[in-house]
Amino acid sequence: MGKPRNCTIRDLARYVGLSTCTVSKVLNHPSEALSIPERTQEKVREAARKLNYVPNVNAQRFFMRRSFVIGLLVPSQEEMGHNVFHDTHFADIMSGIEQALKGTAYHLLLLFNHPEFRYAGMFSSGLLDGLLIWGAHRSEEYREKLVELTGPRIFLTSIPDSGKDAPPLHYIASDYEQAAEGIAGRLKQSGCRDFCWLAGKPDTSIISQLVSGMKRAGVVLSPSAIRYSDYTEADGEKLAEELLRNGHYDVLVATAPQLARGAARAAEKLKRNIRIGCFDGQARTRKPSDSFLCAQTDDVEIGKCAIEQLLALLEKKAKLVQRKIPVSFAENGFLIGK
Repeated sequence: MGKPRNCTIRDLARYVGLSTCTVSKVLNHPSEALSIPERTQEKVREAARKLNYVPNVNAQRFFMRRSFVIGLLVPSQEEMGHNVFHDTHFADIMSGIEQALKGTAYHLLLLFNHPEFRYAGMFSSGLLDGLLIWGAHRSEEYREKLVELTGPRIFLTSIPDSGKDAPPLHYIASDYEQAAEGIAGRLKQSGCRDFCWLAGKPDTSIISQLVSGMKRAGVVLSPSAIRYSDYTEADGEKLAEELLRNGHYDVLVATAPQLARGAARAAEKLKRNIRIGCFDGQARTRKPSDSFLCAQTDDVEIGKCAIEQLLALLEKKAKLVQRKIPVSFAENGFLIGK
């Protein structure tokens, strides 16, 4: 028995008595089908299920010059030192991406950044329409190749340096300048004067933004008041103890909540009554013991905005995407404004 012929979009249109354009809008472009009655849309979808209609991807690519595939590039486990899905920022960004993809014809392809770099070929072959890049640090060996890609791509949570005289790059990130200014400013208003900082890794774009934000609040730190770390609580405790033993600080700011928790343990061990602030927290990962002042990022909004703005680039509705998503502030689990 021969293999049954695939149902084409023309077959489907004849079956439901509608034009191929209408059927295509319902199945491939939900955002353009809003003017089509819901009863008609359901009739098309039901017929597609009954006839086992499968879109011809190659035909879509040829006639529409689109693959309807968006790549999401993330660091490999070797690069991060742990599974990417353990990162709660990433998990929330994925949630936002999922929400924004609903009602579109696009699919998401997860890609891990391995040495065998193939992403330029994915653009040139038509496999990818666009690329979202999460977790790219300035020290990464393949960052330069990501910057040099010519296809539509947006960096997420980091602000890339395109180099002197190079065209500006697209990015969507939390407003870390606002975070640092808000935390440092509030701590100063409470009477704190002598700051020290657990800064995280030095090769991230967030560092320069945090320095700029603190400067706007009137806080400028000497190198002796800064320690770079690996973002773990253990490292935060060790480095905070080192800072507090060597200086008369009355406030410590930390880039991440893990570092702030480690600093709190060090202060308790040394019986030092200091204030602690955190630049990069999340409401859902707060612990009952977190009494420090914290900036909270909106990572779901970053994910939603990433899809919306990448589609705007693809549809020529945007020329440059550079968005900083505002943060909120909380202490002891209670919001205290933006």
